[in-house]
Amino acid sequence: MERENINLNEELYKRKGYTWSDAVKKGKIIMISGIVSVDERHHPLHPGDLEAQMREIYEQIKKLLEKAGATFDDVIKTVDYITPQALPEYAKTAQIRREYFKGNFSAATGIVVNRLLHPDWLIEIDAIAVLD
Repeated sequence: MERENINLNEELYKRKGYTWSDAVKKGKIIMISGIVSVDERHHPLHPGDLEAQMREIYEQIKKLLEKAGATFDDVIKTVDYITPQALPEYAKTAQIRREYFKGNFSAATGIVVNRLLHPDWLIEIDAIAVLD
């Protein structure tokens, strides 16, 4: 079965020697790595703004899904890793989820973590999608 590694910025990954892919597609399964709010150079975006970070993350997930031939309808599971400082605002992210999933919600897990790899990141989201 053929495997496809999918990155939002392939050249950056090659130049920096990153040891992960943003997503991997094998057969009908698409695994999306933990996505954070970063620009094309992998610099943090929207420090302190949970809703803006989540929207940026979902836009990146949308692009990865499109590159893999999928949509949010194909997403069957998400995991949100939330920092303690984001927890008081976390309920507000439900509206963003509604916008992207349009009522066809995936299974979901939310986990509060001590911190993420960069202090400006408030949330990281990974996902699993399956094509028909």
